[in-house]
Amino acid sequence: MRVISGSARGKKLVSPPDDRVRPTLDRVKESIFNMIAFSVPEANVLDLFAGSGALGIEALSRGASSAVFVDKSEDSLSVVRENLKITSLSGRAECINSEFDDFLKSCTKSFDLIFLDPPYADGLLDKSLQLIFKNRLLKDGGYIICESDGKPEFVPDETLFCVHRLKHYGRVQILLLTNV
Repeated sequence: MRVISGSARGKKLVSPPDDRVRPTLDRVKESIFNMIAFSVPEANVLDLFAGSGALGIEALSRGASSAVFVDKSEDSLSVVRENLKITSLSGRAECINSEFDDFLKSCTKSFDLIFLDPPYADGLLDKSLQLIFKNRLLKDGGYIICESDGKPEFVPDETLFCVHRLKHYGRVQILLLTNV
């Protein structure tokens, strides 16, 4: 796992030693960033269910102004901090140890880009989207990038968000959502 482009291009990232975290494949990550390339510079980013922090770090490397990394696992956040140190991007990042719903309910910021890559089988994607909508956490013109299993295909509530793009990479489904 590495940073694909930007100021930290080529830096190798570490991932948690156990199999709880499933890092986004480089080819999927590259495709995601091709879809949102013009939205990344100066963006305020939320990497929810951060895991190794690879998506938020990629955004910072490509010019995002700030990133908030949220994960309930302190072990994962330790890996995020290590990756931020490796890439020299710590100064524009904040790491928060919290359950996703507690964070989304209490958050007072809004974001240009929100990465959602929750554990596939837990139904957390829909719950996250509902809280993001309810608390107006996505700025107008912003994007939510959702990664899911695709089995069954995840379909968001279309009264909350519009599907801008949908792509499949093997069993992985990537949804790019915008405000209605």
